[in-house]
Parts: sequence; structure tokens; C-alpha cells
Amino acid sequence: MVQRSFTTETASVLVVDDEAVVRRILGDALAQAGYRVQRAQNSAEALALLEHPGADLMLLDLQLGDDDGVDVMRIARSKWPQLPIIILTAHGSMSSAIEAVRLEAADYLLKPIGIETLRSRVAEVIERYRANQQRHERIRSMYQQLQEIVKDEGLAVHHEAPPSTSHELNLRVGDLSIDVQQHTVRMRGQTVEVTPTEFAILHTLARQPGVVIPCVQLIQAFQNVQMEEDEARTVMRPHIVRLRRKLEPDPQRPIYIQSVRGIGYRWKVETAE
Repeated sequence: MVQRSFTTETASVLVVDDEAVVRRILGDALAQAGYRVQRAQNSAEALALLEHPGADLMLLDLQLGDDDGVDVMRIARSKWPQLPIIILTAHGSMSSAIEAVRLEAADYLLKPIGIETLRSRVAEVIERYRANQQRHERIRSMYQQLQEIVKDEGLAVHHEAPPSTSHELNLRVGDLSIDVQQHTVRMRGQTVEVTPTEFAILHTLARQPGVVIPCVQLIQAFQNVQMEEDEARTVMRPHIVRLRRKLEPDPQRPIYIQSVRGIGYRWKVETAE
């Protein structure tokens, strides 16, 4: 699937639902709002359309008859990690909300949903991803311009570069190094593979070392879902466990990602002895 720029007028939305009436109503509502709409009734059709011609956003029902929407999302997330996916389900259970967040859904909607609400949420997700795409383009452009300046003016210009730009491109906190432009993480000099969700959580913590970040706020760094603090803690726990396994010398006794009971988590840098 080709990565494309997001605009409301040209964005392509794939509607995946096993009910023909639902596909027609949702698809027509989005088409009338100016989106290019494709429809799929099962996992095979959905994945084939994502492969070609592709889509800018997928609206996915978790219950697809004999198919499991969660499986569709897992495959789509592995093959197209930057694809925004909005979950649509008639079952507003805690377990389905947790699963949607774990799989990095861009939003979570309950059936039945009003047409205007649907259009609004789709527009919000596309705008958020479009803004993020533009931000990365600006960072890339600034980085290239800085390289040209250094090349043309020599090393003396290097220490005159604005601190804010350097901080934006590369965040270093003790043993941790985060490259925002390349979306990479290094710990004690070693590259660490993280998912987009883990990257967002880690970046949020590392930007404010020593500050306790509530779970609700951490979730908002990567997910447009409103939930109570107790629910947020339940959702965050597996992400933190995976990050600790990847970053901590001893995940059972974490020294970097510390939990503060009843509040959230913080990134703590070891102090020199």
C-alpha cells in the first residue's frame, strides 16, 4: 500500500463490516462528506483492498461474522503500521476497548453511531495524522537545511544551531537516546525495536524525566480514547511490561520506568554514585 498525504477531500476510507446495510449507510455518509469510499464485508476483501489500491484510513468492525476483526487489525498493523484504524463495534465492553488500544487503534466508536459523529471522528483522525505527517516533513526539511549549512559554512556553524531544533531531532536522557525523525530508540548504545505505541509512551516519559505522568495522559499520547483512570491503568500495564522487558536490565526490578501507585509512571535516570 502506498503511503499518501491526508486531505479531507481526497482521503480514501475503507469501511469493513459484515452487514451490507451498515456498509452502505456508513459508506454513503462518508462519500457525501467528500471521502473516497471502499467497502469490504470480510477479512479477505479488506486485506486485498488495503494491498491494492490501498486506503488512508480503515473503519473496522470487530465482529465480522465468521471472521475476527482483531485478526484483520493485527495483520494490517504488521503490514501497514502507519495506517490509521478506527474500531467500530456494538460491544462496548472493557475487553474490546483494551484490545483496540493494544492494537493501536486511532479511535474507538460504539454502534449505533450518528452520522455527524462518525464524520467528525473520521475527520479528527485524518487531521491528526495529517498534522503528524506535516510535522515530520518539517523536521526532515530543517534537518536537511542544517546539513547544508554545516557543509557550506564549516563546523563553526554546528554549535550555533538552535538548541530547540537539536532537541526536537534527538532526545537524550541518561542511557536512553530517542531519534524523533528516524523514529528509533537506543538504550546503552544498542538499538531497541519498539512499536509506534511504545515509542509514543517512551517519548512522553523521557521528555519529562522524574515527572509522574498519569496513565490517562500517557494514553492520550497515542490514542484518542477517553477512559477513567482505573481503566487507563489496566490498558497501560501491558505496554509498560513490554517496554521494561526491552529496556530494563532486570524487568522485575525496574530502575528506569518506575510506577507510582495510584497515579502513573515516570522515567528516572540513574544518578551517579
